[in-house]
Amino acid sequence: MANDTGTEKPVKMVGAVVQAFRILRLLSTSTMPLGVTAIARDAKVNPSTAFNILRTLVAENAVDFDELSKTYKIGRGLLALSSKLLEESIVDEIRTELNRLATETNCLVGLWKAHDGRMTLLERAVGGRAIRLDMEIKQRLPFMAGAVGRAYAARLKMSDAELRKHFNQLRWEGNLDADTYISEVRYAERTGYAIDREALYPGVVTVATVLTNHEGKVVFGLTASDIAHNLDEAKICALGEEMAGIGRTFSLI
Repeated sequence: MANDTGTEKPVKMVGAVVQAFRILRLLSTSTMPLGVTAIARDAKVNPSTAFNILRTLVAENAVDFDELSKTYKIGRGLLALSSKLLEESIVDEIRTELNRLATETNCLVGLWKAHDGRMTLLERAVGGRAIRLDMEIKQRLPFMAGAVGRAYAARLKMSDAELRKHFNQLRWEGNLDADTYISEVRYAERTGYAIDREALYPGVVTVATVLTNHEGKVVFGLTASDIAHNLDEAKICALGEEMAGIGRTFSLI
């Protein structure tokens, strides 16, 4: 807010915070781990102050320290702080891929958010056919249901017994037994994509993959669905491989 003279009140900078950010910026651009002397020199911070700041940043997992070489590098703990921003960025960036995939394949393509044991539809792109599939934004799927549920389960490395237990808690419109479901999850483990052949919705085939964060946790699901007779096995496999590639590209690894 401007004061009575029409000028803004100067911001009082906190020295330790400014110096900590200098150190973090330096480490984030360095191609190799650095010792405290080099960090203090290049960040223009007093050596003893730099040491204390680094020790604090290590304790907060923002910086990693190598005991053997006595050097520091940027820590993966910073990703946890920025995970929400990174996820929002993924949604913005992947919209183009959703539209491209829908246009090229004539599939209904969806981006799903994993949260509280469910998948919620965030974005969707439709194919160019006059008669086509569609879904409502905010539609939800139970945990491990459909193709995206199989892809999700594949990331969790569950035992057959655990998969069977979860399968028995789900409702399916088409014909699907537990043994087939388990084998399809194992297929997703090997290939990076899962397939639902008319089990969740009769007459509809869906191919899915998932996107993970820096910890390997599933944060998004990606699906492509079409009327069953439009997708033969060759098209399904090609679509799955492409989607698995998109999943790898947009995962935070």
